[in-house]
Amino acid sequence: MKHKVTEQASAGTTVQAVEPVWVRAEKYFELTGTPVETVRHYRKKGWWLAGKHIATVANRLHVNIKEADAWIARQATQPHRG
Repeated sequence: MKHKVTEQASAGTTVQAVEPVWVRAEKYFELTGTPVETVRHYRKKGWWLAGKHIATVANRLHVNIKEADAWIARQATQPHRG
């Protein structure tokens, strides 16, 4: 017995890939170049909030890509304090 999604896909229906919102911190490093230690630093400083920007699941640190990008965009638009 075939899986329903497999049957639909083989019948010519296109299946769209879903981009993940949450990725492990190591994958976030691969995608952005932001080291895991920097992610931990942002959490420690309180700049990235648990449940919004980052989450720890099964002792693994995860990053919400959309929220992290939004935070970076806000930082880029704020005047730099010198």
